[in-house]
Amino acid sequence: MKQHIIVNSQVIDVLAVLMLMSTIMLIGTSRVKTCVWACAFRSFLLTLTSGLIAYFSGIHHIYITTGVSLVLKVVLIPGFLFYIIDKVDIKKEVESYINYTLSLLISCGLVLIAYYSTLSVVQFENTFMRHCLPVSLAITLVGFFSMITRKKAITQILGLVTMEDGLFFAALSTSYGMPLIVELGVFFDILVSVIIMGIYVYRIKESFDTIDTGFLRELRE
Repeated sequence: MKQHIIVNSQVIDVLAVLMLMSTIMLIGTSRVKTCVWACAFRSFLLTLTSGLIAYFSGIHHIYITTGVSLVLKVVLIPGFLFYIIDKVDIKKEVESYINYTLSLLISCGLVLIAYYSTLSVVQFENTFMRHCLPVSLAITLVGFFSMITRKKAITQILGLVTMEDGLFFAALSTSYGMPLIVELGVFFDILVSVIIMGIYVYRIKESFDTIDTGFLRELRE
């Protein structure tokens, strides 16, 4: 029985590391579509992890949130973002207020902060949480960092989705998910937010021939 738990924990750990690597790719790549693919891949890994935790724990309502997450964050949101990218005809690559090398270094620092800040908590908790909580916090921090340092609205949307993935993973790994109605409400909020922001991106492109949010700040000044 103990060996079975260890094997399950190792599988979850591998998926968590892959999720973190795909999130770092969001910071390290210079191509917008690659960012979307990386975000979709991380969300797929998250749904796979969710399904495995549902199977290992025997909590059946997690299967519902897993299915909703798969449809929403692996299929609908990436598909919608690809449509927006093609619609507004984005030709420039990802633009950031900070160069890529420094961004990667800061992201690695955020990962270390996440592990250090959760060290006193996870040593008293269950096996899954011991490694998943630091990773989920790191994903959330990197997603927030992406939102505040990227210039294009598309990549800021991806930062928002990344933060939600990190928070969902934290809830999943620490308490096997929030109540079903709360999780579905969060998913709906994310979907509505992405659609509104996508329309916002399209309107910016139509009005100003750019999706650089820094340009809007210049107009305000």
